[in-house]
Formats: sequence, structure tokens, C-alpha cells
Amino acid sequence: MTFWGLATVVVGCLVNPETADECWQQNLAATSVPGVVAAAHSAAATPFAPVFSGNSLDVELTAAAALVWDEQTDTILYERAIHERREVASLSKLLSALKVREELPGATMVEIPAAARMAQRQGAHVALPPGEHASVYDLLSAALIPSANDAMLALAWAVGGDEERFAEKANDFARRHGFLNTRISNATGLPGGEQFSTAADIKGLFQLAYRDQTLRNLLVGERGVLVTQEGTRRSYVSTNELLDSYLPILAGKTGYTPSAGQNLVIMTYGERGQRIGAVVLGSTDRFQDMKTLVEWVQRNYTWP
Repeated sequence: MTFWGLATVVVGCLVNPETADECWQQNLAATSVPGVVAAAHSAAATPFAPVFSGNSLDVELTAAAALVWDEQTDTILYERAIHERREVASLSKLLSALKVREELPGATMVEIPAAARMAQRQGAHVALPPGEHASVYDLLSAALIPSANDAMLALAWAVGGDEERFAEKANDFARRHGFLNTRISNATGLPGGEQFSTAADIKGLFQLAYRDQTLRNLLVGERGVLVTQEGTRRSYVSTNELLDSYLPILAGKTGYTPSAGQNLVIMTYGERGQRIGAVVLGSTDRFQDMKTLVEWVQRNYTWP
């Protein structure tokens, strides 16, 4: 094949990336220029980053920190104070859930500790009865969908023996995965001790959770029922109001305390199927901030 013939094939295959692999096989199998073919094939297989095409350089938000990225290319599309350490409330349950997944199979039965009653005094909970038993999967579901503190506390005790040792294990997980601006002192994200993260670290933790099929399914759950081994039944609904909005949600997690403000991380998708991740921290209107951010990105960026 001549150089110009090769060039024609390369351009033709790049026009339609969806059929690029078949194109290379049909047209370039007999070429004597393997280096050029390999480079061209790589170019077709590599996703192209979205391009800024708008004229709006900023967006009005109530959030103190925010981050939006293109999931396919990991390109940052918007950032505000993304390395600033802040309390993130129940978004820290992403780290806790990842540590639980590393340690315990989903079918493992866990005893609800007496300490669960302490977690029922503040924040979201599902009133788990101490002494009864539930599966790791059911407890993770309750910890992530309605953000139940008693469910996450039960998991923490199952992993660490108590909450303090669980926090040490979770912090070690964060360090091992490069999240050096994240630290927890409890499993739930409630105020107390050294508790902080950043928008950049939350992005990374959320991406790890999103790539775990079990956690991804829970992070998009709208409601659920936990039934203990002894027969106690607890129903719950999601804290993520965007699940009932026009915005398509692939996964998400909320977090709120008075000191942390409103926090939210989501994965959504655009008209062309492009996956877009976003974090808002320290907001006074997280759901509206998130809608505003996603709409701004889709108006001001073009996907190839």
C-alpha cells in the first residue's frame, strides 16, 4: 500500500470511530508500514477530550468548592477550590464503603453492635436493633441510599472491631490509593475529630466506587428494604433528590451537617452518552448548584 493509500484509509477509519477496528482489519492487514498503522489505530481508539466552545468563563454557585470532569478522558471541565480541605459529611461514607468492600464479602452476616444506638442520636439512621444480624450488602445499601449512620457503624465494627480502628484502616486505604488530603476519625462523617477531604479526592473516591459494580448499583438506588436475620424490617428512601429530576443520574451520594454544609457528588450523562462527573462541597443549595453546573458544562463544551 502506498503512503497516500494508507493516508486515505487512516482518514476514512477515523471518520467513524465506532467501526474503526473493523476498518483497520479490512484495509491495513497487508500494509508494509506497521509503525504508522499502529499509531493510526491508537489515535482512533483513544477518546478525544471535550473542547471548550462557549464564552462563559464562570458560573454562579453557592458551593465553596466544585469540580466537573469528563469521565471517559478524565478531563477537568470546571474547578473551584478543588484542593481545599473541608468537612464533607456523609461523602466520607464513600471511603468507608470502599474499605468495607475490600474487607468483607457481601453475604457476610454482621451483628448490629450496641454502639449503633449512639449513631441513631444524630443524623440519618434506620433504627437497627442491636444484637440482631444483617448482611454486609444490606447494610451497605442502607448506609449509601438513605445514608444511615447506624448501618455504616455496624459495618465499621465488623471490619475494625470498633470505630477508631476502622478509621485507621480506612485512612490507610486512602493513603495507599493516593488520597493524601482525606482523613476520617469515624465511619459516618459526623462532626468530631479530624475529618476532611477535598473536591479532588472526593472525585477519585467516587470514581473508585463507581467502578465497583455493587457500589455503583447502590449509589443509584432510590429506595430499599433491610430485613434482619431475626425478621426486623426497615424501609428507606434515597436522600438524593436529583433521582426524581430531569437530570439523568448514573450514581450519586449526598452529605450534610451544619458545619460541612450541603455536599453532593454525581455521575450523569449528556445527549451523546458522554459521562460527566461532578462534585459540590459547602453548598447552601446543592441540587440546584449541581443542575447549574451540568447545564453550564453542556452549553460550553463540545464532545468530538
